[in-house]
Amino acid sequence: MSKELMQEAFLKMQTETKQAQRLTQQGELIKAEAIYLEMLEQEKNFPPALYGLSELADKINDQEVREDLLNRAITEVKPTNDRNQKGIKAIWLTEQAEALMKLNRQDDANACIAESKRIIKENLE
Repeated sequence: MSKELMQEAFLKMQTETKQAQRLTQQGELIKAEAIYLEMLEQEKNFPPALYGLSELADKINDQEVREDLLNRAITEVKPTNDRNQKGIKAIWLTEQAEALMKLNRQDDANACIAESKRIIKENLE
């Protein structure tokens, strides 16, 4: 794929992500879900789409699905020195910890929080 096509695809995914986020904020969860699922058809395990679906799961209070989707999104974030990517991973770990606490899985939640703290500390160095 040419560089131009890759940039175009990236911009399209960014636009779709923002649209789905707006729909989520407006309570249009089914429409937002459709966008995220379409994104996953285009790029399997696309972290922003998995994260977006986890937000929808939280809206309907399905913490097991939320935790699974967050875990998948976190796993898909590739090791990098990019501070923004690391920050996103730390935030997602914190949100995963929240889901785990709601599922009464305190030890797993504590592990997520510890990893998030480690990433944040590393990011500040």
